[in-house]
Amino acid sequence: MSRIMVAERSPKKRAVLEKDKLSKRASIIQSAAFLLQKKDWAELSMDEVAKRAKIAKGTLYLYFPTKEDLCLRVHIGDYEAWFFDMEVFLTETKTIDADIFSKWFVDSMDRHVRFLKLLPIVPTILEKNASVETIREFKLSLKEQIFRILPLLLKVFPFLNEKSGFLFLMQCHALAVGSWSHGFPSDQFKEAVKENGLDIFILDYKLFLQTSILTLLNGNRIT
Repeated sequence: MSRIMVAERSPKKRAVLEKDKLSKRASIIQSAAFLLQKKDWAELSMDEVAKRAKIAKGTLYLYFPTKEDLCLRVHIGDYEAWFFDMEVFLTETKTIDADIFSKWFVDSMDRHVRFLKLLPIVPTILEKNASVETIREFKLSLKEQIFRILPLLLKVFPFLNEKSGFLFLMQCHALAVGSWSHGFPSDQFKEAVKENGLDIFILDYKLFLQTSILTLLNGNRIT
């Protein structure tokens, strides 16, 4: 076989290999997403993911060096799905006010269970142990989603501008993350606050989140 023929085949071979890599990577992410739909992050093992993806565990680590890295990749897709849900809501709902938006926000969590389960651990666990490349990809995707949705949000709430609208979305995110532990405490916490009226520290997560978002919107309207 001549060198020319080898050279001609090499790009095709590289393309096939690259396609195979992308396919395997997607299969791994889909396998992890399926398992995370059924169990919490802490219960997920890389062994389970490798088995479901039908690859060796060593191969899995070539694609995703840590469990946190893999879960953050899953979360990127979940975030995109959640923003798409918001886009549909903002474009197809005839009348939207602060009450309707805040209710949609908390109800959307019921439609994106895996997204909600991972959301609280993104800043405290996933972003601390994932690769710089994956964190950058996550933030770039998040930035793209936010600035795609902002014009729709500003159209619904004209008292917001790009800066205050961006801040509002970041505040909603902070509320959803920060109040999670108070709405879904550990068994030890629930046992500890059974007496002395300490159960006041257990929040109704959805109600707290909804009223907080409503307060933010009404505050922006006044200012």
